[in-house]
Amino acid sequence: MGESYVSSKTINKLIQVHDRIFCCIAGSLADAQAVTKMAKFQLSFHSIQMESPPLVKAAASIMRELCYSNKEDLQAGFITAGWDRKKGPQIYVVSLGGMLLSQPFTIGGSGSTYIYGYVDAKFKPDMSLEEATQFSINALALAMGRDNVSGGVVHLVVITEPGTTIIAVTFDGGVVLGSDSRVSAGESVVNRVMNKLSPLHDKIYCALSGSAADAQTIAEIVNYQLDVHSIEVEDDPLVCSAATLVKNISYKYKEELSAHLIVAGWDRKKGGQVYATLSGLLTRQPFAIGGSGSFYINGFVDAEYRKNMTKRECQEFVVNALTLAMGRDGSSGGVAYVVTIDKDGAEEKCILGNELPKFFDQ
Repeated sequence: MGESYVSSKTINKLIQVHDRIFCCIAGSLADAQAVTKMAKFQLSFHSIQMESPPLVKAAASIMRELCYSNKEDLQAGFITAGWDRKKGPQIYVVSLGGMLLSQPFTIGGSGSTYIYGYVDAKFKPDMSLEEATQFSINALALAMGRDNVSGGVVHLVVITEPGTTIIAVTFDGGVVLGSDSRVSAGESVVNRVMNKLSPLHDKIYCALSGSAADAQTIAEIVNYQLDVHSIEVEDDPLVCSAATLVKNISYKYKEELSAHLIVAGWDRKKGGQVYATLSGLLTRQPFAIGGSGSFYINGFVDAEYRKNMTKRECQEFVVNALTLAMGRDGSSGGVAYVVTIDKDGAEEKCILGNELPKFFDQ
């Protein structure tokens, strides 16, 4: 708003300060834009120095310091929200005077006066994505209907953890791994057909989830170490050795890395094996799932998995699980990659979206 006229009807007051951190701005738009521009620069510099994405609280603290040090000159308030590897989703409010508070939800601006009753009555912890989205839209619509300096269109940003779906399962004589192919950053799909099944050796693969950059780096390091190891011992490495290398790297750098790898393969000693390596934990399992889409298929895999499945049954099990996850999880999608490994080697396959099985709600 200008003094008494509408200077812009469609300005976006949600400003991205890093990949998964946004600010909602209120008050003087010139002041708010200047502060967020400085914060964005400092966060980019900080992430380069630390070689990892910044924490949401770090972004909010930078906003608070900028507001506090210039509180006599600034007329702007901020809500800083996002997702990081340590604490997941977070919301911080930075007041006009530079006060910093962490809250499960917050509202601001002139229109907030009209919707305190609504948000206090309707907010509930652990809402689903759909419920939280509708809650936000309803609150904005009510404020825009009552407050004469709020209006125009509604801008929404949904920030989630890095999304994917990965799975690995053993059969009598080998293993089958599978993954979706979508790489997302917030609301943006940055790659639709990335293969998240990375070879560590001839008969050992890993399925990648979490930060694509972190996961790929771990896979490349382990691939190099296994090549050196196999030359030294003049034999193929064991699957457990590969999983242990992944576990060691994941544990040593667990504060910096945001990645979960499932390691699976075949060796002469123990046949087909699957290992999960979350945050440095190492556990052997008959099957394992991971990524944001795995939450939607826990019930399916628990109900449908059977011991001693054939290779074909395992392949169908993996494809069905991936299809269901991709249908429910907004961060999973694209095509399905499947790798089957046995004593004869590894067979890779890509299943296009129109070739995936159909379920009743599709």
